[in-house]
Amino acid sequence: MASSEASGCKSELSPLLPSASAPENHGSCTDSSAIALEDDAKNGIAKPFHREFAKDVVDTIHLALPIFISRVSYVGMKTTDTALLGHVSGQALSAAALSDLWTMCTGVLLQGRILGILVGQSIGAQNHQIALVYLRISYIILGLLSVVVMISWGYTQKVWEALGQSTVLAKDAGYYSSVFIFMVPAQIGFDQLAQFFSAQRIMKPEVVTALMALIVNLMLGLVFVLGMPLPRFDGYGFVACPIVTVVVDWFQLIILSTYFNWFLKSDQVWRNIMREVSFAPVEATSSSRSQWNQLFTSLLDGITKKRITTFSRLYFPAALSLSSDFWRMGVIGAMAASIGEREVGLFNASYRILWITLIFVGALSGASGIKVGLRLGNGNAMGARQAALVGLLLSILLVSVLSILVYFNSRAFGMVFTNDESYLDLFEECRLPFCCALFFMNLAVAIETIPINMGRTGIVFYAGFIASWLGQVPGVYFLTHFWSKDLYALYTGIAVGYFLLVFLYGAIVYSSDWQKYAELAMERAEVKSKPGNSNK
Repeated sequence: MASSEASGCKSELSPLLPSASAPENHGSCTDSSAIALEDDAKNGIAKPFHREFAKDVVDTIHLALPIFISRVSYVGMKTTDTALLGHVSGQALSAAALSDLWTMCTGVLLQGRILGILVGQSIGAQNHQIALVYLRISYIILGLLSVVVMISWGYTQKVWEALGQSTVLAKDAGYYSSVFIFMVPAQIGFDQLAQFFSAQRIMKPEVVTALMALIVNLMLGLVFVLGMPLPRFDGYGFVACPIVTVVVDWFQLIILSTYFNWFLKSDQVWRNIMREVSFAPVEATSSSRSQWNQLFTSLLDGITKKRITTFSRLYFPAALSLSSDFWRMGVIGAMAASIGEREVGLFNASYRILWITLIFVGALSGASGIKVGLRLGNGNAMGARQAALVGLLLSILLVSVLSILVYFNSRAFGMVFTNDESYLDLFEECRLPFCCALFFMNLAVAIETIPINMGRTGIVFYAGFIASWLGQVPGVYFLTHFWSKDLYALYTGIAVGYFLLVFLYGAIVYSSDWQKYAELAMERAEVKSKPGNSNK
């Protein structure tokens, strides 16, 4: 029994490719299956639960596919860069690794990625104007924060020289980071626009641009870094690699920005919204100064202290939580290095396996998070809870399969990164705690998505901090120093830490009042009642 509100909205079954049944208006993303679920509950209709649940399962998988493609494309770009550098020289590879290590230490502060929460809840509440306001606020906050990040990247050479690296290697790392400074604005611009679209279930733009960027990055890299396939041209080597990456990032932003401008003009709902918020044109007699004043005023229109506070309260805990995770694994990596050279090499290789599996689970949990945000904004607490449950169950099933697959094929997975028999033997010896760590890490990410999309980034940060710095890091330290100084003990400590995190996240979700967070979502979207009612 779907309400009439769903009739003018883009179908949930077409996040990537348009379907014959999906209307052209894809700016309004009311969740038809969620509306049916809620309306049937209100009217006392005993519709089979499994039918709506099955629809959510299919839709979540369908929505996860484009997210998966985008993430694979990003990993493909990073892998391409690594492969190109590896063909230049070992020193080039080492310099890029040092650069990445330092830039990621501070760059994670720009990866809070909470705009999608606010946009999704605003679109779910059918208050599109607020979604645009939060997009502009995100650019202001991240733009200011990026200044600190870019300045820190300028000190890469001095940092590594102070830490004992050779001047030649530190200088190359410093060059790599200095070029990447020009990439920061493009990354911020692209990431925020991608979140703006994905929160509305509009996945095609990000997927297309990500795949285009992957191809362009490979082509430019082959030509300008290695000189292939041009005769009598060896390429520019190490110097060209970061420049190619920067160019590709700006290419992505230009493509997505072009689509964004077209989208606002061509989509029926957004065209009406833009007509409502449009400003009177500047008179021809206006001075240059007044034109700039009007432009500045238009950019700040709708940006209030309350909305900046709302964004900041979600963003900074999320950014700090991600930063804490990265710094924690850096500390554990240092502990692995203290065990031995083979151990740290295998730790770095095996950790890549963890992140590869996270692409799969991250896509599912990301799809579930989009649905949760839209439904909470719509005031549909029951539908949001079901979307979260579907995403969690699918993630548990997937990570169980992945863990079993890695456990019984650990040697084959290890051969992706090395053919050294001693490394493969060592990986096989510690496969049990490694697979436990893999299972609980992915499960923690799947559960974490639920409170984050409720807007509870603060409590997620505190839970992560406790599990990381009071659980995982001390656990790894004590197990490797007082039980067994090897990777078996190290991964046992990692698994225990992630188990604690799963427990804390699970307690948070289990005790959540879904109706309360649906009301808070509507409050953020600045509507006083559910969409469709007269009194907004």
